[in-house]
Amino acid sequence: MGNSDTDSTTSESDSSGELDVGSKRFNPLKALYSAKLKVPVPKARLHDNISSLEGKQLTLGGFTEKFDEARIRQIRAAQNKPKLAENEMPQRRFLPEQGPVTRVRSIRHTKNIFIRLEKGFEGPLGQLQRWMEGRNRVRVSIRKQKGVRGHVSGVLELFDKHWNLALSDVCETWTRRKYRYSENRQHPDSMEAPRDCSERLRRLGIVLPELKVRPADGKKNVIITRKVPQLLVKGEMVVLVTLEPGEPQASTSKGTK
Repeated sequence: MGNSDTDSTTSESDSSGELDVGSKRFNPLKALYSAKLKVPVPKARLHDNISSLEGKQLTLGGFTEKFDEARIRQIRAAQNKPKLAENEMPQRRFLPEQGPVTRVRSIRHTKNIFIRLEKGFEGPLGQLQRWMEGRNRVRVSIRKQKGVRGHVSGVLELFDKHWNLALSDVCETWTRRKYRYSENRQHPDSMEAPRDCSERLRRLGIVLPELKVRPADGKKNVIITRKVPQLLVKGEMVVLVTLEPGEPQASTSKGTK
């Protein structure tokens, strides 16, 4: 009998020790399912988990501070963002090191024809640049599909490395076959009379330069000359560029750059 009483007393003390929250032998699993567990503070506030309690205590300043729910609400209310207006978009707050990085875009050297002319050319293009700076009149021979079509003369305003030429005060001269030379032997009824479209072009606001036609050395060709204020000659059409014969080295004609 004595041994049984001792064993029962020991088992009760062990059981009470495992159910004591302050004991080192506390068994949480057994306390969870035991009906004899006594809560040390019956009116203690319940929390969902340890992280919730830890977050509230850290809001107060640590576990050394006394738990106060009202103070927690005040601190969190002060930390909350102000309410936004209806049309106001929420803005994200960044730390100083998370702010946008100012990008300094490197200034790329822009290449154009004016900068290239400032550097200067050498060789034939260098001679062309000297004629341009001296305002000399130049003669440019123009090609056609087979052979040379004619030439244009004027003041060189601008050019590039591809020999594209911009001229002013231009006089263009070219040679073509005489009008309907091969049809003169046909019957007059089979030939259509040419129509003058100059009036229609004037109504459209198109003014064509006046053409001057003079006979060539042979009977089949004529030489046509016209004057235009400005002309752009593509480099692929250029055969030869020389000074205008009979013109002084420094031209006195006024051209616009």
